[in-house]
Amino acid sequence: MAHRPRDYFRRIALLLAMLISGGSLVLPRVPMLALMLILAALAGAKVFKVRRKVLPVLAVLAAILVLTLLRPAGVQFDSLVIRFANFGAGFVLLELYLASGRVALWNDLRVIVRPMAYQAIATIVAGEIAKFLFVPFDIEGSPYSYYTFLGVLNYHELHVRWVADRIGPVRPDGFFFEPGILQIYLNLYLYLALFVFRSKRQALLAAMAVLATQSTAGLVTSLILIASFLATEYVIRGSLAARVLKTVGGLIILTPLIVVVALNVTEKLSGDLRGSFWARQYDLETGLNVIAANPLLGIGFDYKDYYGAAGRLGDSDTPLGASLTRDRGNTNGLVFLVYSVGIPLSIPFLIGIFRQRLFPHRLLVGSALSLFLMAESMIFTPFFLMILFSGMCYQSQRRSPAGAVAANARAQRSG
Repeated sequence: MAHRPRDYFRRIALLLAMLISGGSLVLPRVPMLALMLILAALAGAKVFKVRRKVLPVLAVLAAILVLTLLRPAGVQFDSLVIRFANFGAGFVLLELYLASGRVALWNDLRVIVRPMAYQAIATIVAGEIAKFLFVPFDIEGSPYSYYTFLGVLNYHELHVRWVADRIGPVRPDGFFFEPGILQIYLNLYLYLALFVFRSKRQALLAAMAVLATQSTAGLVTSLILIASFLATEYVIRGSLAARVLKTVGGLIILTPLIVVVALNVTEKLSGDLRGSFWARQYDLETGLNVIAANPLLGIGFDYKDYYGAAGRLGDSDTPLGASLTRDRGNTNGLVFLVYSVGIPLSIPFLIGIFRQRLFPHRLLVGSALSLFLMAESMIFTPFFLMILFSGMCYQSQRRSPAGAVAANARAQRSG
C-alpha cells in the first residue's frame, strides 16, 4: 500500500514523542519537541480547531494551571513551562490520532517498535559475544556507565554499593535511558501482536525482546498479556478436545515464563539486585508521605520542592543510605502524579488510564499502563499523556474489543 507524505510525518512525530517520553539522556528534548509539533501539524493535527470531545482535557489543564499559579508556595516558572510544554505535546499528539484514527496509531507503533525488538535482541547477543565492539561514554551527572555500538546498540551498567559488578547478560537500552522504558514500548507491541494483528511471529519477537530487557515490570506485564490472550482468545475456541489440548499447550508455553518471572522477582526482592526493590520501596513510601502532607493541592512540578519534602518525610533508616536518597527523584509515576497536583486533580488522569480510547481491551491495557507507570515516572510525558488524555474525552460511541479489532482488520493488515 502506498503511503502519503503525511503518513511519514505522523510516524516520525510519534517516534519523537516516544523519545521525549524516556529517550536517551543525550537526545536534546527541546529540539525534538519543536520538530514533533511541526511534523504533527504537517501530518494533520488540527490543534486550532478544538473538538468538543477534547474540552474535558482542556478543562483539566486549565485547572492545573490555576492551581499552580495560586499554590501558596509560589510558582517555579521554569518547571511550569516544561510541564505544560509536555501537556501541549501530548494534546497535539492526541489530536493527530483523533484525526488519523487509532488504526493508524496501531500500525505506526508496529512500524516503529518492531525494529526496536530486533535491536534489543541484537544488543544482548553482541554484548555477550563481542563486547569489544562497544565504546564507553559518560553522561554528566548520571550514575551509569554507558556503552554503544555505532549509536544503535546501547546498554549501561550501574555501579552502586549493592552491585559490585554486572550480574547476568547486558540489558539493552535501545534509544531510551534504561531497559525499563524500552520494555514499555515492547510490551505495547506484544499486546498489538497478540490481540490486534494476531501474529504469532510478531508476538514471539516481542516476547523475546522483553525477555532481553530483564525488566521485572516488563516480564510481569508480558506474562499477564500472554496469559490473558491464551485464556480469552485461544483456549476457549474449538471443540472440547481442542480446548483441552490448547489448555495443555498454553500451560507449556506459560511455565518457562512463570519460572523466569519468579526468579527475576526473587533476585530483586532478596538477591544481589535487591537494591532495586529498596529504591522502589523508598520512593513509594516517601511519595505517599508527601501526598499525606499535601493531599489537596500537591506540591507542584518542581523537583527541588520534592527533594525538600522527601528530605523531611523520607525513611531515614532505608538500606539505601543518605548518599543515595539525597536529591533523589521519585520513580513511581502514579505517586508523582498525585503529589504534584493533589488528589482531586489526579483523579481524571487515573480514570483516563482505564478509560483510554486508543486501544481495545481497556481493563487489560489499563492494568499494563498502571504497572508501567508505577515502575517509571513517565506519566507527564507526551506519549503517555496522549493515552491518558484520550480517556478524558467525551465518548459517544462504544465498541467491544472484538468488534473494534474485526472492524479494522483489513486496514491493519494493509498498514
